[in-house]
Amino acid sequence: MLVVLTTLAATLLIQLGYFMWKMSSEGQPKIGVDPALVVAKALLTDWRWVLGFVATSLGWVLFVQATALGDISLVQPLMSAGDLLLVILAVVFLKERLAQIEWAGVLLTVLGAVALALEAEGTQVTAFAGMRLALLLGVTVVLAGALLLANRRSSQPEILLALVVGLCFGAGSILTKALTVASAGPEQSILTWAVLLNPLLLAVVLANVAGLVLLQAAFQRGRASVVVPLQLAMANAITVLAGVVVFAEHITLLRGVGIVLIVVGTTLLQFKPSSSQPRPA
Repeated sequence: MLVVLTTLAATLLIQLGYFMWKMSSEGQPKIGVDPALVVAKALLTDWRWVLGFVATSLGWVLFVQATALGDISLVQPLMSAGDLLLVILAVVFLKERLAQIEWAGVLLTVLGAVALALEAEGTQVTAFAGMRLALLLGVTVVLAGALLLANRRSSQPEILLALVVGLCFGAGSILTKALTVASAGPEQSILTWAVLLNPLLLAVVLANVAGLVLLQAAFQRGRASVVVPLQLAMANAITVLAGVVVFAEHITLLRGVGIVLIVVGTTLLQFKPSSSQPRPA
């Protein structure tokens, strides 16, 4: 149960940070359009973005601890439970409106999170398949590059950007699990000097920084209630695959049902009838 509580605390902090970033994206210079220094200065001088960075950083620390306590195939999908908080914040404060199919997606996501919470027993992981990890990360990089190229011609750039963000964060989650296995082992605290000296930490930072930059770009081009669930669906898919292939985690029936519910729920959140557009309250 400790891994569940740690994961929920992590996702609440991270989703709060995402919400602050979405708020700060209005009126900001656009990433990929305006000069990088102009964009960086605008972000660092916006208290909402800075507060969001602090919240997501604290959430990431808790996420790292959660990956040390339990399976990545449980922790990463359970992070999607924070979608409910983000959707509520987006509807109340950003005046976004969800269609019935999107609310159905929220319900399925929450049910999936509950199923995962009931299946919290983890696999004892003391090693991982390094070659399989390298191959999976290589495929992830190639796929992300292809999506970024296709995004140049897309009429909905936030969709493909969200998928790339999911690949980046998914890769970061996989590398984080590898880092915890290599540095601390299961059921041990990850907050040790061994982590800071592990070269995997640099790869974790690079993957997450790339995800953060692209997430901000996606927020500037689309709705938070679509971008975040979509990137979480992609992150869930790649981390569950890594859990089985790289870390030899066992996916029980209940956990499988929970994962499927979350993937379907987060996918439904991207479908919105054309006649149902955001409108002022």
